[in-house]
Amino acid sequence: MNIFYYNGSFDGASLRGLNDFEQVRNAIIVAKCEGLPFRGRPKDMANDVIAHILNRTSSEVGLFPVIMESHSGSDSHGEYTTKVIFQAVF
Repeated sequence: MNIFYYNGSFDGASLRGLNDFEQVRNAIIVAKCEGLPFRGRPKDMANDVIAHILNRTSSEVGLFPVIMESHSGSDSHGEYTTKVIFQAVF
């Protein structure tokens, strides 16, 4: 599943036909940011992605990110993340 961020904000996802929580559980999710980076740590970006997915699937069940890979750093404005790959576990 691919998630897209533009200038640090959620922009869209390849969620067509995604309406069932079971399709998300244990899925490998790749979130990439174009333009300005997402402000926060990789875990913050992964949690933001999960919040958008759960909102889309109307699920109140908790998912937690298990981060497999991330691209992040810090600058004069604080921590940022440009890419995170994680598994959404139940």
